[in-house]
Order: sequence, then C-alpha cells, then structure tokens
Amino acid sequence: MTGRERILAHLAGRPVDRLPLMPITMQFACDQIGARYRDYCTDHRVLVAGQLRTAEKFGFDYVNTMSDPAREAADCGAAVEFFENQPVAIIEEQALLTDKTRLAGLKIPDPLGGGRMHNGVKALALFKEKLNG
Repeated sequence: MTGRERILAHLAGRPVDRLPLMPITMQFACDQIGARYRDYCTDHRVLVAGQLRTAEKFGFDYVNTMSDPAREAADCGAAVEFFENQPVAIIEEQALLTDKTRLAGLKIPDPLGGGRMHNGVKALALFKEKLNG
C-alpha cells in the first residue's frame, strides 16, 4: 500500500497493512535538511524540502505544511515574534483579542493575499508538483 492508500483506507474504516505513520515533524523536518527554523516557517521551499526528506528517510505516510501555531493569527493581525531556531510565538503582551469586542471586527484573512497563510498554500502547490499530484 502507498501512504495515500493506507491513510484513505484507514479513514474509510477499511483494512490496512499497518496504521498510517503521520507524526508532526516541524522542527525535526527542518533539522533533517540543516535549515534554520525561521526559514522553515517563512519559505515554503524550505518547508517542503524538509518534509519530503523526512518522509522519505523515515517512511512516513504523509507530508504536511504545519510550521507553527501563529501562522493564521499573524494573518489576522496578531503580533508575533520570529526566532532563528524555534517556532514563531504570539506576543502575549500585545494579544490581538485582549479586548474581546475586537473579535466582531476581525476580517477573514485572504489565504492568497501574500501573508503567512499564502506561504502554506504555496507549499501545497509545491508538494503537488513534487509528488506528481
């Protein structure tokens, strides 16, 4: 079974040869290619290279575009801080929703609008290209 076949069969409740192997590997994947984590979070090409190398090296059944928990928050206007070799952090002292009434005025960010979410969309397109669809 391919990883894709295994995952889809498992989700459908059909028998699989083994459980799908789908660990979250963000910083670990970055380390596999010797890149800075800041680049992994901000450059879709680095993220894809790390994910592909890790999946191949360890026999994982999938790749993913996860980089940090602040990607979507940043595109909504949250203040975030980047570090060289650790995940991006939301700056809590400047929390976007300290005043909960601001929630009603937030705009849904455009995932193709050039922000951090757009980097994730670009990673998906590059995965599609590199993995033959």
